[in-house]
Amino acid sequence: MSAVPLPVSPPAPLLRPHLPAWLIVTMACIASFMVVMDGSIVNVALPAIERDLQLSHAALQWVIDAYLLALGGCMLLAARAGDLYGRRPVLQAGLALFTLASLAAGLAASAPWLLAARAVQGVGAAVLATSSMALVMAATHHDKAARARALSLWAALNSAGFAFGVVIGGVLTDAAGWRWVMFVNVPVGLALMAGVAASLLPPAPRSTRPPLDLPGALVSTLASVALVYGITQSTELGWASPTVLGALAAAAVLWPLFVAIEARSASPLVRLSIFALPNLRVGNGLMLCLGATLTASVFLVSALLQHGAGYSARDTGLAMLPMGVALAAARLVFAGRLARNGAARLPLWGALVAAAGLAWLAAMPAEAHFLTQVLGPTLLVGGGLGLVILAATHAVTSGVPLQDAGLASGLANTARQLGGALGVAALATLAGAVAQGAGGAPQAAQLAGYHAALLAAAGLSLVCGLVSLALRQPD
Repeated sequence: MSAVPLPVSPPAPLLRPHLPAWLIVTMACIASFMVVMDGSIVNVALPAIERDLQLSHAALQWVIDAYLLALGGCMLLAARAGDLYGRRPVLQAGLALFTLASLAAGLAASAPWLLAARAVQGVGAAVLATSSMALVMAATHHDKAARARALSLWAALNSAGFAFGVVIGGVLTDAAGWRWVMFVNVPVGLALMAGVAASLLPPAPRSTRPPLDLPGALVSTLASVALVYGITQSTELGWASPTVLGALAAAAVLWPLFVAIEARSASPLVRLSIFALPNLRVGNGLMLCLGATLTASVFLVSALLQHGAGYSARDTGLAMLPMGVALAAARLVFAGRLARNGAARLPLWGALVAAAGLAWLAAMPAEAHFLTQVLGPTLLVGGGLGLVILAATHAVTSGVPLQDAGLASGLANTARQLGGALGVAALATLAGAVAQGAGGAPQAAQLAGYHAALLAAAGLSLVCGLVSLALRQPD
């Protein structure tokens, strides 16, 4: 496949005159942080939600899955909408959806109400996830070093949001009740809406605008939803379930159909020639592996501390705080090296460090002491994966034309989202199977399951390192 060059015109001004680029970078980072945080903040509040709304176990799982399905399914469509209709109106629409849905979720009086609000939250989150990365790229397009620093900050807060979500969720649930894990988004969303309106210019009028690829949008959304649904339901129903197999089979048919539609479309949702950029291909593969490793690691460590070591929800969140700090710090510390092209093996070393931390956690006893058996390995996992994500983010954005910023963001976020869903489903299934076959006391069997899953997560981290070896250093 050969790349088809597109005509490049000077980018239209994004910020109002005399406003610094760091202003939009800051707002984009906060928006991205909210999206990732909302994927984990609800986890520790689930028992309280179950008691208050008297939810069944199946309905409780859908509090998480409704958000993930909408987020994963709408990612490519949201990315393309930003490219076609302008960053400001699309970002404002996403913020409005996310903020209002968060308010509705916090006021929910029944399961259908809560699940519907969570699904709308996911749609808004898809817009925020793709628009935030594209905004960072657009605001710093004039300066390669500035773009590298800004993307490092964006990536740092993006990943740290998942770990910090557990912390914030535990504290809010214990102190104010589960509804505040939803309400916390409202003031932040309103502030961002005001900031976007005050700082971003409206899109310039266009005499002609390429039409939205509606067949591609429909098929890609259905394919993403089918794949995420099949993966997430595997933890509850098992991989051999007809429901799971049917959803995965549908995804296996729809994705090739989507590619065929895009190859023939005059204005495709995903311009296939963009995959001619070698680092974009490898970078998205790295994002897929990384999403599986990071999301599964946070899930497993949280579950191990609560169910294996007997930590409370609040103590679990606080115990995972150093991991989130290490994720952010590693990217910020090493961003300069990456910008100077002096870090060819940085993601490999990061993957090895993270694998060592995960293997260390796989030896955690039932009575785990934080300072000697939790702090060290979680710092290794956070710091190591922080380096890998830094390299992956750089890879999926390097050499991408400004007019394809939204597309590159959508592809990267989709890969990471699908990887995360697959990683959690596969390793949760492994943990359950090992625990079931271990026998003996229930707590010991459960601990054995988590240990096996963490060793598998260490293996996934090594896969990330191997994939990173295929990244090319820019000339």
